[in-house]
Amino acid sequence: MVEKNKHYIIKLAVLFICVYSFHLIIKVAPGDDTWFSDVSDQFSFLSYLKFRYNEWSGRMPAEAALYYFLDGRIWIWRIINTGMIVSLGYLIVRIIKEKVQFREILAAILLLGFFSHSIMSSGLLWITGSMNYLWPICGALFAMIPFADYSLRGRFAKGNTRLVLCGIIGLLSACSNEQVALCMISFSVISIFHSFFTNKSWDIKLMFLTIIFVTGALILFLAPGNDKRYIAETATWFPGFDLLSIKDHIYIGVIWIFNKTTFEMQYIILMISTVSIVVMYKKYDKMRLIQSALLYVFSCMFLIVVFTKIMGSSTSLLYDFTAIQKFNFGYEISHIWRLNFDFLVAIVPYIFWILYYMLLSFIIFLVTDRSLFVILTLLASIATMVVMFVSPTIYASASRVLTVASVLIMLVIVNIFIRFNLLSFKVTWVIFCTFSTINILTLFISWVIHGYTPVL
Repeated sequence: MVEKNKHYIIKLAVLFICVYSFHLIIKVAPGDDTWFSDVSDQFSFLSYLKFRYNEWSGRMPAEAALYYFLDGRIWIWRIINTGMIVSLGYLIVRIIKEKVQFREILAAILLLGFFSHSIMSSGLLWITGSMNYLWPICGALFAMIPFADYSLRGRFAKGNTRLVLCGIIGLLSACSNEQVALCMISFSVISIFHSFFTNKSWDIKLMFLTIIFVTGALILFLAPGNDKRYIAETATWFPGFDLLSIKDHIYIGVIWIFNKTTFEMQYIILMISTVSIVVMYKKYDKMRLIQSALLYVFSCMFLIVVFTKIMGSSTSLLYDFTAIQKFNFGYEISHIWRLNFDFLVAIVPYIFWILYYMLLSFIIFLVTDRSLFVILTLLASIATMVVMFVSPTIYASASRVLTVASVLIMLVIVNIFIRFNLLSFKVTWVIFCTFSTINILTLFISWVIHGYTPVL
């Protein structure tokens, strides 16, 4: 046992060094990084936090970290951020199961290679972005472990020290990112009610943790600076955003979400599609006729998507989500009988991708034995993007706001990997590692050649 633990630690150390080596190229970038690095010359630590809370944001833990580490302590950030990325791999697996193997951690970290360069760069490797997204995500996953053990494995929370730590880290995470806070509260409440209806029992400790998460979210959302920030960002990034109707918010939001999922999240979507199809074909003999038919339809759609990606046809009919803006959508739908050809062409990509995502969700539902957990995780992924519908930075925030959604999809993929033991096949590792490594190295080689510039 001692020898086994020693090898486990050595592997983790080697992994840590490999991830850390990539951080050596990262430096303070012009823009937000330089602003935070200069702010210590204008404010003391406490006066800065007071100023930001009253004038800009309730993300106090993230703001405190930005003040501290960008004040000449980037070398410490590199070490901590490396630990966060390795921890992210561990925590994703730990949510799925109790005993975590090294190869599962490695697989989870390699899944980050299926993030687009902009998500990977701005959400994980950009100094400012990492403290606003990666760190809160890791903290949230850690804080949610007792809920996962309770809901997925029927094990009551034990160890007061661990629960206190979950409470503290969960509070800091809920205060640091709006998407993270909403996910934490939603999953914790659903976990408690689900367990009550299935096991007819409550875990008072988890209810206590939920109250802590809600407290953190209230600190975040009720900050006086939020209103001022909204006004300033509306004037800067989207004048007139505050005058839009609910219908308009949904309209621009839907166009934005389809663009983001099919371009910025394309590789992680293709990855979850691939593993779902593979598992479904393994179960083909046990499927009903309707299930087989839907699998064939989805497989054909998947091949069409792969073909357009290989051929570089991302500007083709299936990806033109902006053409719909040329029409009055409500009018055209109410007069669809007129058969306006240009309008029909404009809605084709929406019809295709809605069907694609519906079939993908159905297939994922069929292949997993944790259907409620998986469906809720996928819905949470969508919800984290829908939150942006009411933000004037819907376009300005770029792809870092997709980090939470991408990690949630990673959870589903890892669940399928583990449930069907796909990591035991060499072909899985060959295909998996090849693409992930190439995508990650492409980003870093670009930085080596042209200099570090976060892809925002």
